[in-house]
Amino acid sequence: MSDILVDRSREGVAVVTINRPHRRNACDFEAWTDLKAAFADLDRDPKVRLAVLTGAGGAFCAGDDIVAFSAVRDDVERAEIYRKRIQEAYAAVQQAAFPVIAAISGVCVGGGCSLAMCCDFRVGDASARVGVPVAKLGLVYPTIQLQRLAWLIGASNARRWLFEAGIYDIEESYRVGFIDALTEGDVVEAALEFGRDMSARAPLSIAGSKAQMNAILAGHVDAQRQALDALVDEADKSEDFREAAAAFAAKRTPRFLGR
Repeated sequence: MSDILVDRSREGVAVVTINRPHRRNACDFEAWTDLKAAFADLDRDPKVRLAVLTGAGGAFCAGDDIVAFSAVRDDVERAEIYRKRIQEAYAAVQQAAFPVIAAISGVCVGGGCSLAMCCDFRVGDASARVGVPVAKLGLVYPTIQLQRLAWLIGASNARRWLFEAGIYDIEESYRVGFIDALTEGDVVEAALEFGRDMSARAPLSIAGSKAQMNAILAGHVDAQRQALDALVDEADKSEDFREAAAAFAAKRTPRFLGR
């Protein structure tokens, strides 16, 4: 049975849950693999307009399962495959064509913090604890993850978080911009509400804008210029654009079909 649960009971919405509460939702190789597959499957479904990523049992994700990785650490080839799979899981979340919102309770540290940063937005409750304590472990944070951290909270805050190696509460995480919205209620329901209006907007527009933002922040615009221009052209010629124009003229709400 997979440790990654996907709930599709709400129309157009998926709630993806890391279900390893015995490890505070730290992921082993199989969980990273299933997380990658879950988001790849959702990305292939044009009916999906929004996804929420969360963890079971009061924790978001404690990162990689150290015990599981220790079993392959001394095997160079297997360790590299393991590390690559983690990055592939991150990429599947970040590159999904629809908005992805992290619903964060409890620990969100290390690789869990990286996973949350691959989401488009982060909603947290009072129990959330966020950090990248690599300086307590004698490690160096992967450069791509540090790049994401600096995008979100700024270079000075990123340096402080890394050098202090702290675990920060919801107030600090919100203050620096890591958390986009706070809730005193159910964090998944709050994330769904946060994304409600987004799920009603034109899917091709959101997919194109998300691809553009990812390329801009990664410094890949020139390398991806042709593909990005194609997304602009696709939207210009889309049925959704014509529907939006007709709806505006008729003073009604448009019905977007993603084509």
